[in-house]
Amino acid sequence: MIMALLALFIPLVGLAQELERLEKLLEGLRSVKVAFVQRVVYPWTSKPEVSKGFFYAERGGRFRIEYEQPERMLIVSDGRHILIHSPSEKTAIKDRVDNNRSAVVEALFLASRPLSEVFEITGEFKKEGITTVVLKPKVKDEFFNRVYVDLEEGKVKGIRVEDRNGTSTSFEFISISKNFTPSPELFNTTPPKGVKIINP
Repeated sequence: MIMALLALFIPLVGLAQELERLEKLLEGLRSVKVAFVQRVVYPWTSKPEVSKGFFYAERGGRFRIEYEQPERMLIVSDGRHILIHSPSEKTAIKDRVDNNRSAVVEALFLASRPLSEVFEITGEFKKEGITTVVLKPKVKDEFFNRVYVDLEEGKVKGIRVEDRNGTSTSFEFISISKNFTPSPELFNTTPPKGVKIINP
């Protein structure tokens, strides 16, 4: 009986250490720029929708996502408001961040909440030198129910999130620049001139 309990407990110790390692990777970040490839797989098809772009973030909830392929799109937040701009359609949606909060996004992508406050580790597996840590939100999140973080030699190589509707979105990190100095306009949520504003 004691050995059975130890067999259950020892892996949990390793998983707790993995979460601590992830937190240390994030706690030193003031800002980050990531070139990424995004793949979205919907429940009704196995063929992913592939997008490419850049992600910028700064502590305080400020972020910017520039999609360049297959279609240009901008999503930017100054920590209070969020703007979604489609240049091809000359439209934009502007809303308050409070209406679009996600504990998963705040902890994992914006580093504005401690990982241990938001997640518990439910599993870990290794394949071809990549360690994948499985995270489950332990706080309420209306959008996501599971996260997979890929680590290689102590560095985050990619993240996959599963939402409550069964859609899987993965981000492969092509390059990462840490602690750069953002320009004053990088997180500006003022819509461009001539753009039609659509109410959310």
